[in-house]
Amino acid sequence: LILAMDACYGIHVYGMINDTYCKSEGFHKVPYHYYEPGRDECEEYFLHENAPYGGHRFITEKKVFAKWAKKHTIIFTHPNWTVS
Repeated sequence: LILAMDACYGIHVYGMINDTYCKSEGFHKVPYHYYEPGRDECEEYFLHENAPYGGHRFITEKKVFAKWAKKHTIIFTHPNWTVS
């Protein structure tokens, strides 16, 4: 996204859930990897977010993207994000 913000007038991001999706009512449980049984997407996000070290802070990353969308033309669809 950093490169796209520098090179493009607008960015359309498709298929990325927002930072509150996993805590929202009616979220859909989907496998983290479609080809591998195990934890669902939200379980994986919480596991990484709360890891004592390492991990990929997925939820924090989505919060950063939402802040960028306030200053740049970034549109999130499927699901749609409400950036406030």
